[in-house]
Amino acid sequence: MPEFLNYEFFRQALVAGALIGIITSNLGVFVVLRKMSFFSEAISHASLTGIAMGLLLGVDPLWGAVAFSLFVALSVASIGKRRDVSMDTVIGVAFSTAMALGVVVIGQLKGYRVDLFGYLFGDILGVAKNELVLIALLTIAGLAALFTFFRSWAKIAFHADLARVEEINVDLHDKIFISLLALVVALGIKLVGAILIGPLIIIPAAAAKNISGNLRGMFLISTAIGLLATLGGLVASYYANLASGPTVVLGAAAIYGLSLFAKIKPIRF
Repeated sequence: MPEFLNYEFFRQALVAGALIGIITSNLGVFVVLRKMSFFSEAISHASLTGIAMGLLLGVDPLWGAVAFSLFVALSVASIGKRRDVSMDTVIGVAFSTAMALGVVVIGQLKGYRVDLFGYLFGDILGVAKNELVLIALLTIAGLAALFTFFRSWAKIAFHADLARVEEINVDLHDKIFISLLALVVALGIKLVGAILIGPLIIIPAAAAKNISGNLRGMFLISTAIGLLATLGGLVASYYANLASGPTVVLGAAAIYGLSLFAKIKPIRF
């Protein structure tokens, strides 16, 4: 048995990494197909602002991240429906505002806050059992939502106007998907950090898109890459004595780089 499995905290980290790798890589497929990569980055920075607010107000930073992320995500979705504004512009304004507000709130915190630094870059090795349960429940709920709404979300991703013609409630499905994405981002920052959760959502799906030949293949390959990046990154960080969160993302980025130059026929399932 490998040495790292002797440590309970590392076994918990592996389970948490596998769970977050599965849900982020699956949600990431729709994020990439809908060209919402910048949106996920905006939500991750909004989560950091929510954490800072939680620390300032003396409440659990995790719930501060969840509340503020949902508020920003649903606000962007609501404003973005207007025909007189561009969604890219709305996301850019939300991104900048969340960043500025976060800096202001962090400036009000007294002393050096090591817990805030941990939320910036993640602390997957310090995940507690109650947090592991929360991540597991979110992963199950997220996969259930993906399975339930898969056909509708796929149609919206490829052609939203056609989905409306087929009487799919696009606005409602957008709110469900965006809320789920915000929750995953808010909880995922505990593991890999606010700076790195966005890339972990985007990179496995982007790599899968390069080598898959259909939508089913994209989901399966993205999931495999997400698991390989999280679990492989954790093991590599143990042996190389590196920061776990960044190592996970660097592993995913390396796989993406290989997918760009992989001279293979598109994989179909």
